[in-house]
Amino acid sequence: MKRKGLTLMELLIVIGIIAVLAGLLFPIFMSVRERAWITHCINSLKQVGDALHMYSQDYDGFVPPYTNWLLVKDPKNPYLPNCNEPILLESAYEPYTKNKQIWYCPLDIYAGMDTRDGPPDFGGPPTLRATYWNELNHKATSYGIEYICCMEKFVPLHIGNIPTYAQLRLLTGKPLVGKSDEPLPYATDFYHGNLRTERIFLQLYFDGEVKVRKRTY
Repeated sequence: MKRKGLTLMELLIVIGIIAVLAGLLFPIFMSVRERAWITHCINSLKQVGDALHMYSQDYDGFVPPYTNWLLVKDPKNPYLPNCNEPILLESAYEPYTKNKQIWYCPLDIYAGMDTRDGPPDFGGPPTLRATYWNELNHKATSYGIEYICCMEKFVPLHIGNIPTYAQLRLLTGKPLVGKSDEPLPYATDFYHGNLRTERIFLQLYFDGEVKVRKRTY
């Protein structure tokens, strides 16, 4: 008489083999998906850079005086009034961007939300992948738009005369967070990388170049 089906031992062996294969393949799938996200955001930031240059061409080389950083009032380094109002940033770029989704990272769970009053309740505190919820307003964009664009010491900021980190430190007294001779980026996407071992983030520079940066903890 032929036996039908699997014994419990055989079934457990099959389940064990499947679990091992899944454990081997899952990191590969995650790596492929993460590379796809990075490629997507690089392309989006390049389009943002194109919009920045088209804007500057129409305004004698000057860049939009807006940011999405929730700036704290600083008497030593005052900012333009209403410079972090999302609708102003959106309206500045509206003629130059057809696809609004280029302004949002697919990993940003707060994308499109006005976060000035605190984070929405997603059942827990923001993770590092949704970082800077308390410093960035995610309504107009996920990317951190460089706040020197609306600092009175730099405005109007010309696209051909971008300060370096050393110049920013000299004029504002802020800590040096990059190489002294490195120009400041226009926009930064913070949402990529293996959070346990490294932090990968993308930066768009005023000349239109997008760099993949890596910081190890």
